[in-house]
Amino acid sequence: MTVRDGKVVKAVGLDDSGRRVVRQLPDEVPTLGELLGEMVQARRDEADTAEAEYAADGHPARILLDWDKSAIDDEALYVISDYEPAGG
Repeated sequence: MTVRDGKVVKAVGLDDSGRRVVRQLPDEVPTLGELLGEMVQARRDEADTAEAEYAADGHPARILLDWDKSAIDDEALYVISDYEPAGG
């Protein structure tokens, strides 16, 4: 995805599910800031898992959310690859 001025301006799904989301809900594709906000909210809501791994430059490289250990299909895993900061 490409983000400008805090908004997603281009997104490409990498699998069938991702392509479907981009096609059907283009305004719902989150920025890194929104993903981190979702993780913070999950922690406030005492989710079973709300964690991130960070790259050496400080950007999130992986965000894992699981709101309820006993629930099926409430997990979310975001892997950030090919990150390039603005102007980079």
